[in-house]
Amino acid sequence: MKPEDQENEWIDVGTYPTLDEAHERALVALAMGESIRVEHGDQPGEFDLQVEPDAVVKISEEIRQYEKESEIVRIPKIIPSNWVRYPSGWAYYSVWAVVLMVVFYYQQTHQEFTDHGASSSIGLMRDGEWWRPFTALFLHADLGHIIGNLAGGALFGMLASKSIGPLKAWTMILFSGTLGNVITSVLTYPESFTSIGSSTAVFGALGILSGIGLVENLREKVSMPWVRVLAPLLAGFVLLGWLGGGTPGSNTDVLGHVFGFLAGVVAGIVCRHFVTSCSAPS
Repeated sequence: MKPEDQENEWIDVGTYPTLDEAHERALVALAMGESIRVEHGDQPGEFDLQVEPDAVVKISEEIRQYEKESEIVRIPKIIPSNWVRYPSGWAYYSVWAVVLMVVFYYQQTHQEFTDHGASSSIGLMRDGEWWRPFTALFLHADLGHIIGNLAGGALFGMLASKSIGPLKAWTMILFSGTLGNVITSVLTYPESFTSIGSSTAVFGALGILSGIGLVENLREKVSMPWVRVLAPLLAGFVLLGWLGGGTPGSNTDVLGHVFGFLAGVVAGIVCRHFVTSCSAPS
C-alpha cells in the first residue's frame, strides 16, 4: 500500500487547543484497544486526534461520553478570564508606592502623622474623625511592614488592574481598604482599637479578584460542581488565612484583613455583575 493511501486511512475525530487535552482523549481510545494518533492541526497550537475509519463512530461517542461524565471544563481560577485585555497599571501602583514611602519617611520624625492618621474606633465612632479609616492605609509601623505591603500591592494590584482596568481597580482597592477599617472600628467600639497599614487595601484587592471570578463561574454555560463554582472565593480565603492570619503576638490586624477582603469580594461581585464598564476594556 502506498504511503499516501495509508495517510488517507486516518480520520480526525477532534481538534484541541493543547497537547495535554488531545493526549487525555487519546487515552480513551487506547483503553478501548483502538489505534489513535495525535497530529498538529491546521492552525498553530492546535492538535488533531485521528483514528482509523472503522473506529470513528464508537471512539467519537466514547470521547463524548467521557467529556460529559468527567465534566471537562475550564478549571476556575482566581484570575478572571478577561484579565489580559487591560494594562497592568504600573503607573498607578508607582504613585501609590511613592506616596507610601514618602509618608513613611515623614512618620519617622513626625509622630503626629500616626497619632492623627491611624484608624481608631474611638476617633471614628466617638470623635467623628471620619478621615482615619482612609489615612491609616498610608501609614506603617516599620520597614518590614511597608515592604510586605508594597509586595502584596504589586501582585494583587496588578492582577486587579488587568481584570477591570487600573483606574477602576485602584479606586475599588482603596475603597475596600477604607470600608474594611470602618467595619473594624464599628465592631470594636467602644473598645479602643487602632491600626495602621495598607494591608487592609491589599486584601481588598484579593477580594476583588475573588468576587469577579465567582461571578464569571456563575455565568458559565456548562454545569460544574459547586466546589468549582466557588473556587475563586475558596482560593481567596486560603490566601487570606495564609498571608493575613498573622501569628500569636504579632499584633496583626486580622479583623482589618478579613473585612478588607470581604469588602473587596462584594465590590468585585457588584462591579462584574452590575457595571458594564467592568466587563469591557477601558
